[in-house]
Amino acid sequence: MGNKLISLSKNEELGDIPTHFMKSGSSMPPTERLNTLLDFQRSVLPKQYKGLDVEYDIWYNTNELRSIRTWLYTDFIGQGIYLRVNTVKINDRLLTNIGNDRDQEIDEVRLQKIKEGLTNKYTLGTVTDFHEKVAFPPGSNLLGKNVISWKRLGELVEEGFVIKPHPITAHVFIAKMKHKYGKKNVLDKMSGGHEVLAACKELAFCPNSEMGMTGLLLGKKIHSFAIPRTAREKNHLTYESIYHAIQGKPSSYKSLARILSSKRSGIVFPFDTDAKERVQRYFDNFWDFTIKK
Repeated sequence: MGNKLISLSKNEELGDIPTHFMKSGSSMPPTERLNTLLDFQRSVLPKQYKGLDVEYDIWYNTNELRSIRTWLYTDFIGQGIYLRVNTVKINDRLLTNIGNDRDQEIDEVRLQKIKEGLTNKYTLGTVTDFHEKVAFPPGSNLLGKNVISWKRLGELVEEGFVIKPHPITAHVFIAKMKHKYGKKNVLDKMSGGHEVLAACKELAFCPNSEMGMTGLLLGKKIHSFAIPRTAREKNHLTYESIYHAIQGKPSSYKSLARILSSKRSGIVFPFDTDAKERVQRYFDNFWDFTIKK
């Protein structure tokens, strides 16, 4: 970008450089990847569907069972798009049904493409320090809320975990972690999280993060250190319904694989030749729901 001044976006959207700069600063994803995502989302997502806006990277939960007020989407595992609606109860029901569907064929080719595309979400530094057990807390926007269990994080450190802070973590929280858990147990926030994850054997995460899903895909043992969902009703997180659909299952990996294989899960990638069909199949899940404009 050099010294060129970039105007702010009037409407935030996936792949839009000003949007990502305002969210992530200098850590934002590489421009080339953003351009690819911008072209992709504009080619497969409508601005509106059935009179409701399709909005990027926002989340609110109305807990409604049969009513939809907004179509929401966010980026997914670096390259893709994840669609959802404004109520966690509807999202839970859809993804749990898919994850439990024994008739859902697992698309091994698609899973392999997803694994091959795994990379850092942000622009980060080189990693030289690797560990077998790593905890990945959320960024500053969630550290001050009723989201993570600091007690459980401390227990994980005692079990041999180190902490890899989110790249968008304020210095005050980094200082708190170093004081509370020991400086040697807190990694550089700007080191590459994907490389750290790829090298570990166990990882801990919160449901705002893709790290748990990525770890599961790569055969890692995963743990959550989020406060139980029932105790944070107003703080449901980005990928909450996916984790809800796979937790406690005989094979969490198989449940996740079904969700990633399904054409109606609302998850699409640039390599999908049927991406538009997958988006429409997602919308078709709600043909008989109440649309509240």
